[in-house]
Amino acid sequence: MARTGFHEVADRVFVARYPQWDVNVGLVLGRDGAVVVDTRASSLQGFEVLDDIRRLGMDVTVTHVVNTHIHFDHVFGNTAFSAATVHAHANVGRGLEADVERIKALFRADPDDGPELGYTSRDVVEVLATDVRGPDCTFEHSATIDLGDRPVSLTWAGRGHTDGDICVHIADADAMFLGDLVEESADPSFGGDCWPLEWSDTLTSHLNWLGPESVVMPGHGTPVDAAFVQRQRDDIERVARVIRERHAEGWTLEAAVAEPDDRLPYPLPALEAAIRRAWEQVPQPTTRS
Repeated sequence: MARTGFHEVADRVFVARYPQWDVNVGLVLGRDGAVVVDTRASSLQGFEVLDDIRRLGMDVTVTHVVNTHIHFDHVFGNTAFSAATVHAHANVGRGLEADVERIKALFRADPDDGPELGYTSRDVVEVLATDVRGPDCTFEHSATIDLGDRPVSLTWAGRGHTDGDICVHIADADAMFLGDLVEESADPSFGGDCWPLEWSDTLTSHLNWLGPESVVMPGHGTPVDAAFVQRQRDDIERVARVIRERHAEGWTLEAAVAEPDDRLPYPLPALEAAIRRAWEQVPQPTTRS
């Protein structure tokens, strides 16, 4: 996938999709400034975002950056936006330093290219060279960025893909950025920091703000509508239902991660971390081989 720059998806709401890790970056324009939503995976990639904003041919001053969650492909580019205030959920602020060390250690241990994720060894070098800038402003439940003629609402409705996922809602444009709470170009990512038993409830809360004409930007892939978010929410709830049943019936963890179930909407190997995480979150009452 080639880098294509920003295109408008709603009134003064833009999105750009980048090949490395197939990540989306948002841009929201207002009378008194602009908000960038997520900043890519390195300082250099963040500067490329700034270049793409300039190519729009508008007089845009980026006054605010919002990180939808903690993961490196969404926050490492923050350093390019030195004149902007960076906003994120409080859990991002609390956990970012440790997560930076975690992801850099992983790349040092395995720096090979990832063609399926669109990155090269050069991108890895840039990730490792980036001095990551954390958020300047954090919040627990909600915050608002005032762009003069429009508010941009930031809301945390619970844990899901991580413990710090937020939605960025531009009500007057009926547009929303959901980060990796929703993915379009791949199945949802159940990583080692996900909350599989709470994720669907978090999406349900955000769905209350969406209507049939809403435009939703996922963390990865093309913009979607509310019906897509509902379907993905339902699939994530099916995963949680199977996990809860296995736990309540006293399955061992190793049996739970190995036994297929036709109700599961995603391949079982991709759900191993979700099942293991659920077992960490709820004590095991009995055992079953």
